[in-house]
Amino acid sequence: MVLSYYLLKPFYAAYWRLLNLINKRCETVFYCHTPVDMQNWLPVQQHLKPLRIVTDKAGTYRWLRAKGYAVSRLPVFPKAVIMCRVAAHKFPSAKVMKLGMTHGAYHFKRFTSPKHYAPFALYLFTSEADLRNAEAIGVSCGKAGGYPKLDPYLNAPITPREAQTKPRLLFTATYDSGGMSAVDRWIDHLPALTTRYEVFVSLHPWISAQYIAKVKSMPQVHYIADSPLPFIAQADVVVVDTSSIIADCCAFDKPLISWALPPSPRSVPQITEILERISIRVKSIDELETAILRALAQPDEFKEQRANANSIFFDALDGNAGQRSADHILNLLPELKP
Repeated sequence: MVLSYYLLKPFYAAYWRLLNLINKRCETVFYCHTPVDMQNWLPVQQHLKPLRIVTDKAGTYRWLRAKGYAVSRLPVFPKAVIMCRVAAHKFPSAKVMKLGMTHGAYHFKRFTSPKHYAPFALYLFTSEADLRNAEAIGVSCGKAGGYPKLDPYLNAPITPREAQTKPRLLFTATYDSGGMSAVDRWIDHLPALTTRYEVFVSLHPWISAQYIAKVKSMPQVHYIADSPLPFIAQADVVVVDTSSIIADCCAFDKPLISWALPPSPRSVPQITEILERISIRVKSIDELETAILRALAQPDEFKEQRANANSIFFDALDGNAGQRSADHILNLLPELKP
């Protein structure tokens, strides 16, 4: 648990107990760390009573307000909190029931310590395979809920692209501080690619600001500020490193090019093995153009392997993960039934 938990716990817990004496705590809130969390939460929320959204992040607060959501700032003192993070320390009292779910599919980075899951009464993973991985490190509060983020796209037909002459490439990158990003390998080469391709870029919210600024400064490159899912659906080829967006691409059955990166402290060997099976691997920018041409010419080359990966990342791609996740929540908080 982070230091702030121990510093704030005596004061937060005492105030929670005082408020509970005055007016019994009965509210459940949703804690939103970044806008990404809302993508996974909204398909669950529609099967529950409306919950108040809370955050301690100024940028997230402004984004939520701009989108028309009613949002409150921490601290708040609810009966229970649901979050798409492992952030129990934001509510430092054992009296607050904590329920969580992953904001990305599967575990593309090494699990955090199991002690961070210990305060949770329930934590939802995207598949039985990922649940077994969590249990193997000592997580005992897990259930398989699925991946609600994909529900809106699995339940609706994909909008056809407008007629255009260039194939569409989507470049994606995880945050660079963990040593698992390939953004520095391709970012300076994007303008040259725009003569032959439509180029879109999706960057992890935690990536260094310099990379976002650089992409935004490229006039022919399209920076994706919100959810990349609609753009994955429309892409001809996706270039990835080690982000959970790889699972999203497999769900949409998209041809993948992945960067072969050296191991980092949070690397997961299984993910490297999966990438070897489902994607064209490249080590340098000199190999990228050949890989793009190959992926465009043979989009079904790794189709069977992508389907096999889907069976690991997800238990079902039926558009009902939000309902299944809500059912798990209702088992603990039946008062949230609409």
